[in-house]
Amino acid sequence: MIYRAVPYLVAAAPPLILLLALMVGGCTMTRTANDPIDHARYYSDPNGRAGEELVRELDRRAARDELRRAIQEAQR
Repeated sequence: MIYRAVPYLVAAAPPLILLLALMVGGCTMTRTANDPIDHARYYSDPNGRAGEELVRELDRRAARDELRRAIQEAQR
């Protein structure tokens, strides 16, 4: 019975290999050239927003610390 299936498996193998190659290739494609993630952001770059992101993160951390202190005081 297995010997009868071998020709069909051999015939089906190339399309399956191609399909798998396309799926893997699609998942690992690189981003386009104009994607903002592709280039590094510098704080000194006038068009960069890295400085704004840093300020937002510092504000988040300060708010988180303030909330943590308020929770600790309320639990006392």
